[in-house]
Order: sequence, then structure tokens, then C-alpha cells
Amino acid sequence: MRVDDVVTIDGTVAPGFEPVRVAFADNFGRHGDIGAAVCVYHDGRPVVDLWGGVADPGSGRPWQRDTLQLVYSATKGATATAAHLLAQRGALDLDAPVTEYWPEFAANGKDGIPVRWLLSHRAGVVALDRPVPLADALAWEPMVTALAGQRPAWTPGTAHGYHGRTFGWLVGEVIRRVSGRMPGRFFAEEIAGPLGLDFFIGLSAGERGRVSRMVYKQPDFDFVGAAPAWVPEEFRELVAALVDPNSLYNRAFDFHEMGYASAMAWLLFLIIMVVTVVQVRFGNRYVYYEGGSTR
Repeated sequence: MRVDDVVTIDGTVAPGFEPVRVAFADNFGRHGDIGAAVCVYHDGRPVVDLWGGVADPGSGRPWQRDTLQLVYSATKGATATAAHLLAQRGALDLDAPVTEYWPEFAANGKDGIPVRWLLSHRAGVVALDRPVPLADALAWEPMVTALAGQRPAWTPGTAHGYHGRTFGWLVGEVIRRVSGRMPGRFFAEEIAGPLGLDFFIGLSAGERGRVSRMVYKQPDFDFVGAAPAWVPEEFRELVAALVDPNSLYNRAFDFHEMGYASAMAWLLFLIIMVVTVVQVRFGNRYVYYEGGSTR
């Protein structure tokens, strides 16, 4: 299938799911998408498996059936699955203190944190007071050493807060201490390999040629500098925290330290425009239907 004689869409849809193909094609023909894939399972069987466009606009490399994509925080689910596999095997006790497996983690009042609070985002270790350079984060040991010494942002167990940029190292280090393997290797050998999954936590050089490139479109509007009155009232506190470099929210995602200043505007756009695509109000309650696409 071709869209406007420019984009080729390959793959299949089961009878009754043809509208998904139409909507997928519209992303290219009407919304300027560059390259993408979608696969939908229903009752345990694939009913939609489509891909199209280009994986690398610079080279023109087409999107193929086996093109890989960066899945961001979906990796948390894969990491958590690895931890739960160890628990299922009796090697990891989710109710045991983290220090039973990682003694250094006891520093600064973290000695009573059970493993399950790492998995449920209740540990309070959402940000580093002294952020490490990207190279150190990728080297693993400097990052986990910093996390082990970090004081929690709140009393552990009393609140929930998304550990967006620390979850992988916190849970991953427990996996490493218990299994003796880095989380990426454990996942590959114990989960991805046996199940035939094309999913990686840490990608080898030989696979990098299959990865699609992320292309960001900068918003035309300065959402960071927007007047507070322009922002919907229910999001003003969130937006204020997002643009404040000293807020816990900002530090938890490390926008400035990691060089994501330009991405802040785009994230604001997503928060304000995408999350509020449809609002259905029931009395004093709001139900939000979330949607959107990346390109």
C-alpha cells in the first residue's frame, strides 16, 4: 500500500481491522509522520502488523519488519520482569530489605527499604543531589555508587513518585547482585533468548544498523515562556515545577544536566496539548483520554 505515491506501508491486518491500516496511513498522509510500525494482538493472536516510511531520513533507509525502536520507559517493564523472574525462582525476596543484596544501599536512611518499594516507585530515590555525567551513568558502577549514597527525597514508603531516571539502576543493581549478571545480559539469556524476543537492554554494535532514528519537531510556540494564564489551571503547578530547574520534578528527569533543554518545550507541548485532547467532566472529576504520536 502506498500513501500519496510516496510512503509504502507493508504488513497485514486481519479482517475487521482494516480501519487500523487507514489510521496508520493517515499518520503519513495527513500528519507528517516519517517512519513507524504498529503491531496489535487480540485474544493472543496478531491482528495488525504494519510498518512503513523510512527509519533514517538522512540515509533514506526504509523501515523494515525487523527495524528496532527506542522504547524508553517500556524498558522498566522488561527490567521488572527480570526481577520478578528471580523472585519466582526463590532467589529474590521482594519483602527483604534491599541491603540484604546491596549492603551499600543502607546509607542515608535507606536501610529499611524493601525490594518491592524499588519496583513500585516508593523508595524516594528519584534524583541525585550531585548528578553524574552521562558517561558515568553508562559505565554503571559510578551511577549505582551515587544512588547507594543518595538521601531519599521523601520518607521511603510514605509516597509514590515516578523514578523515571533511576529505576533501571536501582532494580538493575539488585538483579546484578542476585544473579551475578548485568540486567541486560540476564534479560537476554533468561527471557529474550528463550522467548525469541527482539528486545534488548543494551544494544550490541552489530544490531545498531537496525535502529530507527528519532526525529523531533520543535514546537512553533514557546511553551516554556508561556504566560501562566494560558496554561490550563489543573496543569499550572505541574508546568511550574517542570520549568523550575530546582524542583524535584525537574531534577528527577535531569533536563538541564543531561542537555534536554530543547526537549522541555516539546514535553510541555505533550503535557498540555496531548494529555488534554479529550476531557470528559463528571461533576468534580475529570477523565483524561491520552493519545498522540512521536515523530
